[in-house]
Amino acid sequence: MKRRLGRPTQGDAAETRERILREAQRAFTTRGYDNTTNREIASAAGITAAAIYHYFPSKVDLFVAVFLDVQTKVFDAFDAAVARHDTFLTQFDSIFDAMFDLSNEDPMLAGFVVGVITEAAHHPDLREALAKLPPRQEEFLGRMCLAAQQRGELPESMPVRTVVDAMSGVIGGFARLAVTSRDRGRLQAVAGVYKTMARSALSRAAAGV
Repeated sequence: MKRRLGRPTQGDAAETRERILREAQRAFTTRGYDNTTNREIASAAGITAAAIYHYFPSKVDLFVAVFLDVQTKVFDAFDAAVARHDTFLTQFDSIFDAMFDLSNEDPMLAGFVVGVITEAAHHPDLREALAKLPPRQEEFLGRMCLAAQQRGELPESMPVRTVVDAMSGVIGGFARLAVTSRDRGRLQAVAGVYKTMARSALSRAAAGV
């Protein structure tokens, strides 16, 4: 089917927007922010260069929209995974399972997530726009850790902020490894180590060690 060019009708506007986001995510991940143009994204999405501005006024707006779209996919999956379990450790395990599933669905997802930090560091306007967004990861992990502490699974003496920071580091490190290594067996082994370390750390914390 031949792609239609120009401004889409209201009926297919949502589909067109989704197509733009998909092509933009691919471009930002594979070529980087500087080497990606709205014209190239519009062409890949099957619309004119002018039409893309009906959806996103600037490249910064488009990048932020992709970030929000990716963030929604990731944390909706995390929320669903965690909701199926009722202990902190099984919920922690389920996050890794969700990351594997997301990677299977979209192999470039982790690459975009990891690249955001670098792109923001090099582009002040992008960094400023991203800084205005709700801290979705901190909110998700904060709720999870606070609920665990209220259930008595995390010691009251252990600051929730500390656990959130530790988990953020683990998730970020695993995402970076997923970008550099496509070896699923290696990633599963690392996930297993993280799970074991979490159990050991929690046991030591409970014992006051």
